[in-house]
Amino acid sequence: MQSSHQEQRYEELAAKWLNGTITPEEEKEFAGWFNAGNSGPMLVPEELGASEEEHRRRLLGKVRQAAGLQRGKTVRLRRWAVAASLALVAGAAAFYLRKPAAIAPQQMAVQQPAAVEDAAPGGNKAVLTLANGSQIVLDSAGQGVLATQGGTAVIKSQQGQLVYKEEEHAENTAAVAMNTLRTPRGGQYSIVLPDGTRVWLNSQSSLQFPAVFNGKERVVQLTGEAYFEVAHNKQKPFRVESAGAHIEVLGTHFNVMAYANEPQMETTLLEGAVRVSKGNRSEVIKPGRQVRLAGSEMTVRSVDTEDAIAWKTGLFRFNNHSLKSIMRQIERWYDVQIDYASMPDKEYSGMMRRTSNLSEVLKMLEVAGRVKFTIEGRTVKAIQ
Repeated sequence: MQSSHQEQRYEELAAKWLNGTITPEEEKEFAGWFNAGNSGPMLVPEELGASEEEHRRRLLGKVRQAAGLQRGKTVRLRRWAVAASLALVAGAAAFYLRKPAAIAPQQMAVQQPAAVEDAAPGGNKAVLTLANGSQIVLDSAGQGVLATQGGTAVIKSQQGQLVYKEEEHAENTAAVAMNTLRTPRGGQYSIVLPDGTRVWLNSQSSLQFPAVFNGKERVVQLTGEAYFEVAHNKQKPFRVESAGAHIEVLGTHFNVMAYANEPQMETTLLEGAVRVSKGNRSEVIKPGRQVRLAGSEMTVRSVDTEDAIAWKTGLFRFNNHSLKSIMRQIERWYDVQIDYASMPDKEYSGMMRRTSNLSEVLKMLEVAGRVKFTIEGRTVKAIQ
């Protein structure tokens, strides 16, 4: 039985959560109460919004309706209503199953992974390889000019971004100097290319590019995943070469995912237009569309572009993704090994923050999918 003081504290936290004044520490306290309590089955709605803000707004409406609240009025909340919403909004993650099954109350407590080992999330880590083969570890390099390549200054900005700044007339006088930016597992980095194009590189990826864009085209090579905001130059088209495919653009925003261990390459367009070509196939897509390449097969479909670029905004976001596909992202971001043979055939939809430790991510997957994980050294296994 809860004491009156505890109940008063929970009501205070509930009121703060509803009016948006709850602090991150209080939010964790509030979520912990439900995780440790005897709330009913945590049935989570499927009608999630396209953004975290819309998601929170919709859930808040459901909580008010379930608790019999009118706007501007705070009364005692029904525990199950808030619990269902907190599972998605509070703390570090948000997950739900497409068809959730009722679970006995005692099963609702968040399960801790058996092992005490953990892994911190990734961060800004990358190595730059210059034309002469020398390497610069960017996460430990100081700010300012790091090198000069073909008449172009290579700068690490105050924001930790890599910036290529052409000197005057560098294009006419400089030989082509190819540079490569590589991110390890658990790393990401952003770069401004010499033409002003901005690129965000996801973990375990590489981008090869010239220090000066000579010639009639701007061509870069990508492995892994990157998001591009291409500087407009109608006289000099921009092209990305990746996994045997060619992506031609003028001025546009798009994401390319081409990891060797993924079943397909995906090009997702947010703004402008791109042409994706491979072999004798070629498709021009518009914003909101995605080209998928699996071997020689090319398909085009409409997608939620927020899913494709969630990694860039600091989120894991899934829409009917298999557990194994989710684990491939976790493997790259947390630099761990995944025992895929132990992973059950489950699908998830939802989102979580990439700033969470590995154990927090696994805990939310456990609650959502009724599966338990263990961390043995740096290997993650699932236990049915």
